[in-house]
Amino acid sequence: MHKITITLAAALLLAAPVQAQTGLFVGAQVTGASLTYKGAAENLDFGSGVGVHAGLMLGGSFGVLVNYDKATLGSSGGDTDLGQWDILGRMSFLGLGPAKTYLTAGMTGRKTTSSFYSGATGNFDFSGMNPTAGLTAQMMLGSKLALDGGVLWTFGKFNDTNGYSSSRVEATGSRVSVGASFYLFGGK
Repeated sequence: MHKITITLAAALLLAAPVQAQTGLFVGAQVTGASLTYKGAAENLDFGSGVGVHAGLMLGGSFGVLVNYDKATLGSSGGDTDLGQWDILGRMSFLGLGPAKTYLTAGMTGRKTTSSFYSGATGNFDFSGMNPTAGLTAQMMLGSKLALDGGVLWTFGKFNDTNGYSSSRVEATGSRVSVGASFYLFGGK
C-alpha cells in the first residue's frame, strides 16, 4: 500500500506544472512535413520548411498558439508546396521544472500547389480548413527565451479543389517542428 501511495504522489507531481509560464510570445521554427493523398498515384516525400508563430499563455495551464508553416514536398512527378496556418489551443499535460508539454488542438488552413497530381500534369491548387491535434512542448531557458517542439496531425479533405473531384482529394498531414520562442514581456 505504501509503494502505491508513493507512486501516485510522484505521478501527480510530474503532471502538475512546477512553474506557471504566462505571457505573449513570438518565435520561429524549422519544420518537417508530410502529406498523404488518399487514392493518389504518386507518393509525396517528407519535406522540410520554415515557419513563424505567436502565442499567449494564460498561466501554466492554457494557451493559444497561432502558427504558419511553409514546406516543399518532393515526388517523382515534381515538387508540391504546402502552406499551413493554424489556430490552436494548448492545455498543460505534463511539466517538470522548466519543461512543459501541452495537448494541442484546433483548426488548420492548408494550401497545396503542384504541377502534378495522380498521374496528370497541370495546375493543381487544393485548399481547405481541417481539424488538427498533437503534442507540443516548451523548455524555458530563462524568463524570456524558450526552446519549442511539436508534432501535429491534420485530417480531412480539401474543400476547394479548383474543379478536380473533391471526393478524391482527402489528405492526412503530419508535421514535426523545432524552434525558439521569445516572451515579449518575460514570463513568471
